Amino acid sequence: MKTGPYSVADYSTRRIRRDTVKSILACLTVIRDAERKSLDNVPDNFQISDSFVSGEDAIDMLDEIIDLLAEVY
Repeated sequence: MKTGPYSVADYSTRRIRRDTVKSILACLTVIRDAERKSLDNVPDNFQISDSFVSGEDAIDMLDEIIDLLAEVY
């Protein structure tokens, strides 16, 4: 069976699905933390920019997604 990020994986057992969700949660947490670290380094005078606001929105959405996925299993 071909494996990779775009191949069809075997999710036939609950354990595999749970472990996959945990892996996705770990990735999303790293992404959220990187976004937060990036925003923490933005100078005060740029914190009203559209880019900064988009970053804040992304963090909020990632937090929500992480919370929802954590409840799945």
